[in-house]
Amino acid sequence: MRPPKITVLCALSFLVATGCTSVARGTTQQTPTPTATVSATASLDVTSTFTCRLPVISPYNPGVPPGGWITFPGGQFERDPASDANRLQAHVPSYDRAIKAWLPVENRNVSPSGDRYILTNDSSLPDAGGFYLVDVKTGARRLVLRDGPPQAPGSWTVVEFADAGVYLWSAGMLTVPGLWLLDPGTGKVRLIDGSHYWRMMGNGVAWALDPEPGPGSSQKQGVFRLDIASGHVERWYEADLPAAVPPPITMIAPDSDGHVLMVIGNQVPPRLGLLTGPDRFQPLALPPDFPRINDGYLRNSGVWLTLGGGGLALYTASDGVRIMTRQTDIFDIAGDCTASP
Repeated sequence: MRPPKITVLCALSFLVATGCTSVARGTTQQTPTPTATVSATASLDVTSTFTCRLPVISPYNPGVPPGGWITFPGGQFERDPASDANRLQAHVPSYDRAIKAWLPVENRNVSPSGDRYILTNDSSLPDAGGFYLVDVKTGARRLVLRDGPPQAPGSWTVVEFADAGVYLWSAGMLTVPGLWLLDPGTGKVRLIDGSHYWRMMGNGVAWALDPEPGPGSSQKQGVFRLDIASGHVERWYEADLPAAVPPPITMIAPDSDGHVLMVIGNQVPPRLGLLTGPDRFQPLALPPDFPRINDGYLRNSGVWLTLGGGGLALYTASDGVRIMTRQTDIFDIAGDCTASP
């Protein structure tokens, strides 16, 4: 059995099939040779020249808008009543810059142009398990895919709506490894690679963390990289996975350079680093009081890290990791950070 990933935010707001990562616990018994530590800004910089408004989702009570904006510099959070429009029970909203409006589904379900999105697992649909292509302007819905794959019905989940189509992976109680590509125009699905559970994507690269631990499991756990254009699969990291011990590795998010951020173990502050090649783990410097990381999101400004206990940090190749705001709110990143909504 391969359970979907769950974050603190998912538990407090909605249960979403994927797109959430669990916090790593346990210890690693084997690590790659680390390279030089990347420097980082260790404290909140309220005088930063970083200026933008970031759309976010935060846990909320009934009647309170789920989404809002964090404004930089300063890091103030303000809820946006417009984020409550057309809200769905099984999804969290995201902000669509193309039409300057909130949509009722996650950012990964929205096309790059912002004019369409994929809706599934919703009680309002004629076939709740089907994948429907929704026109943002008209609201028209068209069934483009019945759920699958045949070996694991009910397990296809959106990884990313990209220019090439909608990438899918299999997650849930019954699963099968693979990355599939759905053509939303024709409804045809083809298997890209069936070797691993490809759960993350960024800039033409897919990532898998296999296997996830189960009762009595004792084997190797690895991070695998798929170059989608060439189809080349490579193992970039491997660690022992002792029996009855939580996983030693958590993948956080891809970066914009074809690498992936990951956490080893469960200590606080976390052992966060960048995997830049096979067995090349590059630790990232963090302040002593840096909390646990709930999740990571690759966006136009870098990789946003949502923090345990509240607040956000930002990783960029030029500046390392910076704490951008310390708050009691737990956030989910709902879109890109830009100068205006």
